Amino acid sequence: MKNHTILEPLREDQWFIESQELRSFVAKVSEISDRTVDDRTQTLARLEPYFQELLVQQEWLPQKFAQVNPESRMGGGIGQWLLYRAKDRSVSIFSLVIPPGSTTPVHDHLAWGLIGLYKGNQEETVYRRVDNGDAQEHAQLQITEVRRLQTGDIYRLLPPDGDIHAVKTTSQSASVSIHILGNDTGCIWRHQFIPESHSVKSFRSGYSNAPCQEEEEKEHALY
Repeated sequence: MKNHTILEPLREDQWFIESQELRSFVAKVSEISDRTVDDRTQTLARLEPYFQELLVQQEWLPQKFAQVNPESRMGGGIGQWLLYRAKDRSVSIFSLVIPPGSTTPVHDHLAWGLIGLYKGNQEETVYRRVDNGDAQEHAQLQITEVRRLQTGDIYRLLPPDGDIHAVKTTSQSASVSIHILGNDTGCIWRHQFIPESHSVKSFRSGYSNAPCQEEEEKEHALY
């Protein structure tokens, strides 16, 4: 499988929407994550009230970032829209749009984070890996929880706790969730699991609206 290496830094912080609400939230993320760098449990606990405030405001996210994406690398028309990422790739914020009836692959995130449901309803299936990871491309998962989520609900990621899951939209319209993660989630190599065959493979989900720097460099090298 792919080597999960640290990504090269960007030239500057990247903003993909113009929103004072999001900028204020990012400032809090920076302040709190710097202050609690040695205890990510505290990071999540202190961030959650500010994240809750962001979720209840329904005007800051442009409609184009709440659309499905037929060309999604995750499949099923799932849109993964980057809203912000830090210059050092230590934080990314994005919306994940899942069409009605669609389910994400079973996947991990490899970072602390908060996920909040902005619109719609979802069912989340949480897994725990129970093998030791020694066998190449083999993974044994166990379901630990199935949760029904409504607009405004928040859940935490703190690997290994809660880090492996699959999410299905159960509402009549697409569900939109906002993710705040402690890495550049769309650009790192992470894991996609196939529980039925007890297998795992590396994947990079990418973003619907922004190439990874590594992809841009490869493309430029070809011309």
